[in-house]
Amino acid sequence: MIKIIVDSTCDLPQEIMQEYDIKVMPLNVLLNGIEYRDRVDIQVEEVYAQMRKGVVPKTSQITPKEIYNMFTSHIKQATDFIYLAFSAAMSGTHNLAKSIQEELAASNPNIKMAVVDTKAGSVATGLMVLQAARLARSGIDFTTILKQIDFMVKHVEHVFAISDLEWLVKGGRINKIVGKTGSILNIKPILDVQNGKMRVINAVRGQKKALKTVVDLVAERIKEFPDQIIGIAHADDLPAAEEVMKMLKEKIGASKFIVQKIGCVLGAHLGIGGVGVFFFNAKPELYID
Repeated sequence: MIKIIVDSTCDLPQEIMQEYDIKVMPLNVLLNGIEYRDRVDIQVEEVYAQMRKGVVPKTSQITPKEIYNMFTSHIKQATDFIYLAFSAAMSGTHNLAKSIQEELAASNPNIKMAVVDTKAGSVATGLMVLQAARLARSGIDFTTILKQIDFMVKHVEHVFAISDLEWLVKGGRINKIVGKTGSILNIKPILDVQNGKMRVINAVRGQKKALKTVVDLVAERIKEFPDQIIGIAHADDLPAAEEVMKMLKEKIGASKFIVQKIGCVLGAHLGIGGVGVFFFNAKPELYID
């Protein structure tokens, strides 16, 4: 059976990871001068607790040793594998893994292996991973699974709102004047992801309007494929995620959701209080519900 590998930016529930035996490689989180392996040495709740104290985490990509050991463990078991990597536009992990995979493939021609730039993160990657794992369990061949993943990469959507501009100032992601002005005016940026990069597409005043804007954008972009599993991720703000889920149920009649806390790495970049929605804007040919 083909094995699916992800990294720790993939925000799928642990029970799904276990059910499909999905292997996870950790990125690294630096807190107070100490480096931790994401979801191995430190959990997301601990990172958010430090962030609430004003600590600004730093993050770094997976180590070459971690990637090499994961890939060679599958090669030794004569198991084909696919690694769905965090967006190459936001981390060097994909390119590093790709170079290791190509080196190993040259000396192991009998093992099918692939590294895919999902151009995504959080539950967006998770939705692709879930479909890939279900296809593999169903006995779909390696080439067909890669074809389906390629389609999903091109049609996955991220729509999210950032709650705390002050946090983006702390992380050096916007300048202090913009952050201060935005906080005074209660401005909430609305973002999506294009070609693997986050971009600001709107800005509204107040949390209520921000959530409505997110839901309206989702309703517009999901109309070709409304009956699917929708991912919702939050940066330590479950009530906001639950409110978005309720609004989506009312707006588009959605009934299938995965709700997760945004993990350590993306949480460190986005700050506390953000909420995002993840879905496909077109139906993959072999979608398994």
